[in-house]
Amino acid sequence: MATGTAAAVRGFRMAVLTSLKLFNPHDFDALAMSIHTDDTNFNTGAEKFDTIEMDAIENQYYDYNMVYNQFDMKHETASLLESRSLQYMKQWLCCRDKDRQTEDLLEAMRYYVEAAEVLATIDAGQKTHNACAQASLLSLQIRIPDIQWIDLPETRARRTLVEQSRFQEALIVAEAYKLNQPGEWAPVLWNQMFKPDLVEQFVAEFVAVLPLQPSMLLELARYHRNEVAARGDQSHFSVWLSPGGLPAEWIKHLGRSFRILLKRTRDLKLRMQLAAAATGFQDVTDACMKVMDRVPENAGPLILRKGHGGAYLPLM
Repeated sequence: MATGTAAAVRGFRMAVLTSLKLFNPHDFDALAMSIHTDDTNFNTGAEKFDTIEMDAIENQYYDYNMVYNQFDMKHETASLLESRSLQYMKQWLCCRDKDRQTEDLLEAMRYYVEAAEVLATIDAGQKTHNACAQASLLSLQIRIPDIQWIDLPETRARRTLVEQSRFQEALIVAEAYKLNQPGEWAPVLWNQMFKPDLVEQFVAEFVAVLPLQPSMLLELARYHRNEVAARGDQSHFSVWLSPGGLPAEWIKHLGRSFRILLKRTRDLKLRMQLAAAATGFQDVTDACMKVMDRVPENAGPLILRKGHGGAYLPLM
């Protein structure tokens, strides 16, 4: 029953939208023709307007124009465009030879772009952003067909996000599945820490678009501390004892990767806090303290000696 009701509502909306699309409020003659097509006294040629009272036509015209303006239904138009896009996506997902059926993806992307254009005219910012994000995800599916990007469950979408080695693809996935949050980016950046040849470019592209949130950086610092603590005295082993372990020399790469994050952190207090929380970056902590003109808490007592002229100088 509910399905039938939804189909009936959708059909009614489509009928209204079709009528509004065909109606041109500026075509006065066509309106007069449409009003009197069933008039038995309606004649062709020079006599066709003899039986039409112009004031009645004007009244009908303004009534039609009022309906046209009041029932623009742009939200419904965008919703129907998005539903058409979903239909093409389902057709592509059901197709066996997906590599050759890019036409369905192109049509789906086109409808999402049209929906975004409609939503942009009514200042629906978040909905416009979502439609653009879905269109970008479809373009990614067309460019990289070896991986399924669309119609992913939440868990698989997160795993796909973490596995990306390029920031642009990761950002598209995050935007499309509403994962563009600091807590969601922490595992992504941590996964890049073990790719020393890619992490610097990834972080550079990241900070050009998104801010390095303190909560995310502190979580990465905890990841680093736990990673170092988990290794303990196993530095002489070539691999981890647990399955999926990393080579021992990668702990050096991990430190270099984390230093890239520290370098990108402009707030000196936050950088010092990260270096202390991650452990193993005493030089960074000392440098921050020197810049901030602070004495380390573990420093010894200040001892002065009397110099020439009676001035007291600190003993280094």
